[in-house]
Amino acid sequence: MHSTTAYERRTTLCLNELERLRVALADEVERYRIAIRGYTPEKMVQFGTPYLAKLEARVADVDKEIADRA
Repeated sequence: MHSTTAYERRTTLCLNELERLRVALADEVERYRIAIRGYTPEKMVQFGTPYLAKLEARVADVDKEIADRA
């Protein structure tokens, strides 16, 4: 399952699937940080920072879901 689809269905996933989703999302955050290193300050403000915040929020949501089930 694609990480976007899994994220949308996170409330129905088992704990094992949630943990795999968290790893995939955290990896996506790291890969995006590498990708935006060369962005200009303007491009960073317009595209880089907002999308990075969105990705980090997804990781936090999955972390919360895992903690709620533990």
